[in-house]
Amino acid sequence: MTNYLDLAQMTRPELLGCATEIFEKISCCGKTSSLDEIKRQVENLNTFLYTYFLITYNKDLTYLHTEFSNRLEGSLTEADVKVIGHDLIEAYSNSLLDALSFSKNEIIDKALKIINEEFSKGLGLEDLANKLHLSKNYLCSLFKEETGFTFCQYLNTLKTNKAKKLLLEDKKTLEYISYECGFSSQPHFTMTFKKYTGKTPKEYKMSLLAG
Repeated sequence: MTNYLDLAQMTRPELLGCATEIFEKISCCGKTSSLDEIKRQVENLNTFLYTYFLITYNKDLTYLHTEFSNRLEGSLTEADVKVIGHDLIEAYSNSLLDALSFSKNEIIDKALKIINEEFSKGLGLEDLANKLHLSKNYLCSLFKEETGFTFCQYLNTLKTNKAKKLLLEDKKTLEYISYECGFSSQPHFTMTFKKYTGKTPKEYKMSLLAG
């Protein structure tokens, strides 16, 4: 039985490339070279990622699980199934760019509300800790425990997601988007965006136009 945990742990947007490499190794190994076996691997991966995201990030991604279960039905080639596998990993990863709306922990619930409202205004960890009357170390530890993210990871996912939406608008310059999303500079914006999406803002924009 294949252990999907290593792959699941690499589905963070900034580690997506590692996750797809692991998938390639799984789908190309000798025991899973047939179409039926590769298809079964992707089906199992879909269920594993659904469960992992539910437990680790408190995200119920039933819609994704259903979407990819449906895509795996019907007559498919080996290449089709591998494309679905890559799309599946990317879709679960992209869900981490969405804002977390609540936490069962009262402190982290308050923290999320503040971050979601102020992430593009230069909010830092020290600012957040002061607002919550907590030490930075305690807040860091609790935030990671309750959300699965470090503070910086969550902050950057929100900024990246907002940037992706602004890039859909034709007349927004990279400098403007960088400022609107709370990045300290345009180079910092470009570096962070590529880390979390695998593309520079310009490359992402071009892919939207090509699509």
